[in-house]
Amino acid sequence: MSTNKQKMKCPQCGVDMNLHAEKIDYSAALREPESADPALGGVIEEFHSCPECGGSASRRSDGPR
Repeated sequence: MSTNKQKMKCPQCGVDMNLHAEKIDYSAALREPESADPALGGVIEEFHSCPECGGSASRRSDGPR
């Protein structure tokens, strides 16, 4: 898995969020060519949801654990 080592905190209530998906953002290669992984053709984005308030958020992955 290629997620960040730190749990993401909910921006609304501050609770640790649950990781639900990792997807490749291909459009990032057009916006920021230097940040794209050449093997993937984009960057990995993580999608999280909050078990407390139901909020959702995403962030760019830092790479392998």
